[in-house]
Amino acid sequence: MPVIQNRNIWAGISLISVLLFTSGHMFNHIRRVPYVASDGHGGISYFAGGFQNQFGLETQIVAAIYGVLAFSIITLAVKVPRIQDERAQLVAGLAWAAVLFVVYSALLNVFRFKNGGYPFWLPPF
Repeated sequence: MPVIQNRNIWAGISLISVLLFTSGHMFNHIRRVPYVASDGHGGISYFAGGFQNQFGLETQIVAAIYGVLAFSIITLAVKVPRIQDERAQLVAGLAWAAVLFVVYSALLNVFRFKNGGYPFWLPPF
């Protein structure tokens, strides 16, 4: 019974479910998309161009990016303010803000690849 009533377990299950389904898992399941494809030059293409195409690995990469973004936001909002040492709190806050900036930039680069006319950008990382 304590497992069913544990708030952290339900938060984890909810977060995993949200990340999984917002990244496109059901799209892949319904359309039975390939996991990866050849890029035509002997390499592997991880991302399919356009919003109506998607690969299975692309879903996992986007879910991982969303997961890191969610973890960095939660850490910035919950964990960093609890640090007692002001200098350590400043360093942790700046480090997690830098992680947030870099990973969000990567997410925007994925969106720009999917749609070349995407108007927003950050420096490419």
